[in-house]
Amino acid sequence: MLNKIKTYCILTMVFATTINTVSAQRDTTINREVEVVKSFQPTIQDAHKIYEMPKIEETEIKKPSFNYNINSQPVRNAFAVNPLKAASIGSSPKEETGYGLVRAGVGNYNKTYGELFFNHLTSKKSIFGIHAMHLSSHGKLKLDGGDKVDAPFSKNLAEVYFNQFFSKSLLSVNVDYNRDAFNYYGYPVNPVPGQLMEENQTINYFGTKQAFSKGGISVKLNNPSIEITDTYFGFDFDYHYFSTKTGQNENFGKLLAHIQQPLSFATGLLDVGISYNKASNIRNRANPLTDSRVQSRLFINPAVYFGEKLFNAKLGLNAWYATDKDVDGQFKVTPNILLNFMPVKNVFKVFAGIDGNFINNHYSKIAYENPFVDPEHDLINSFEKIRFYGGFDGKFATKTNFKIGVDYSLIDDQPFYYLNEHYFPDPNINPNPKIVNNTFLVLYDDLSLFKINLEIFHRSSGKLDLMMYGNYFVYKTEEQAAAWNMPGWDATVNVGYKITEQLSVSADFYLIGARKALIIEHPDYYDGTSPNTEPFNKSFNLGTAFDMNIRGNYKITEKFSGFAQLNNFAFQKYQRWFGYPVQSFNFLAGVSYSF
Repeated sequence: MLNKIKTYCILTMVFATTINTVSAQRDTTINREVEVVKSFQPTIQDAHKIYEMPKIEETEIKKPSFNYNINSQPVRNAFAVNPLKAASIGSSPKEETGYGLVRAGVGNYNKTYGELFFNHLTSKKSIFGIHAMHLSSHGKLKLDGGDKVDAPFSKNLAEVYFNQFFSKSLLSVNVDYNRDAFNYYGYPVNPVPGQLMEENQTINYFGTKQAFSKGGISVKLNNPSIEITDTYFGFDFDYHYFSTKTGQNENFGKLLAHIQQPLSFATGLLDVGISYNKASNIRNRANPLTDSRVQSRLFINPAVYFGEKLFNAKLGLNAWYATDKDVDGQFKVTPNILLNFMPVKNVFKVFAGIDGNFINNHYSKIAYENPFVDPEHDLINSFEKIRFYGGFDGKFATKTNFKIGVDYSLIDDQPFYYLNEHYFPDPNINPNPKIVNNTFLVLYDDLSLFKINLEIFHRSSGKLDLMMYGNYFVYKTEEQAAAWNMPGWDATVNVGYKITEQLSVSADFYLIGARKALIIEHPDYYDGTSPNTEPFNKSFNLGTAFDMNIRGNYKITEKFSGFAQLNNFAFQKYQRWFGYPVQSFNFLAGVSYSF
């Protein structure tokens, strides 16, 4: 039985890796996404990341990350793309008999939580699993203007996955459904105007209920153990249907093929694919009407790899052709060059590269990055026309790894979020009241970005894990006075410690530098003396945010464990988005049962 459980753990780890390996490009928006280096690509890609993952062996599977909109969660800034999943220290399942785990808990802000994990090894080469989760809260939050407002949210997930191992490849199938519900509860700076407090008001979305529903399927074929000298073919297929309570929906599909062919002097690499997305019931950016938007993209990324382990290089290009029913087709191309040099084998490595990215700002991507954006949004795609990057990584000691990197990017049509303010015509009030629309609109600017990144990981005696990383940003915009909502720096510290065989704890510390938020006021009224029609910008400072989360797990018996999670232990009421504060100190505690 012990061997059986070891196999479960290995397969589960492989599954977790493969289902999250996506072909999406690097994210340059508010909520960053993890960039995963594909296993079939050459070892030169190692320069991008420190591979050791922080992990503390506990009696439970990895704790869920509660990271929805108003639950205490650090602001996710733009451009801080970090391939390390370091936001929380993972927990490896201990070798126990059984097939799964059930967890349940409650907390303040009327919070309830339940989760189920189930894995079944159907044969020596296949595994079947189910994962379901519910998290909800029904508390109130206090806004800057003093009003206490209802700020409920719920997060629900159900997924079924299947992995089949072949002699030289792995087939992964994942079917999932997510439903995230919340209110547009925020309002910046001032008390909420009385008109917005009225039931069923139609001035803007204040107090309106929203829900995101997303169902999809992912099918992937790859070889986790592929070498650069091997011939290889794999593919990724993803499809989802996304809908909102306010009436918008999206179909999104993507097919990407990976080809690797050794040549006499090098290895040829090719990624080629197509994507399609259609969003309906949106305010089309090409006309003022409620309409749909249909986009398709062809992309091809050829490259050659040559060299040895101490020095290697990849030379290639990235090319895209995008079509849109409302605008002319676009052809974009960037270089894709990466050099790696290891002067001290397995100790110190230097890397440098040039690339770029054509970023598809499709509907659901933006909705998840900023849930409080106007639900009828339709964004222009962004283009990172060139990125220069470089740095070095290595080891201070056998148990301490580090990476220092520098990036410089030139980005066209970078989206920035802002709020709109106007005078509401009310015949019973003179002068007419000013009202801020509490859903974000989008403006664009060309941007140059300079970033310095530092990462350190340390592991000591299997009991202590420590990871630190930070980013420093310098933005230069062409027209805007600031890079709205983008922080000047951020830093994260993750630490985990196994105190005894029964008790383990971990903590996350997040710091987000100051940001600037924007309200554009439209004084479209007549004050009796002179017309005022020109809009003007009002800038607001969002202070440094500090968030501390602490988690603990205690093994009561072989089957039962207790857990507790303290979020925002620093009691800071920072704003995730302008006008939208997060929950202050909140906790979740409960029990788990393995079977």
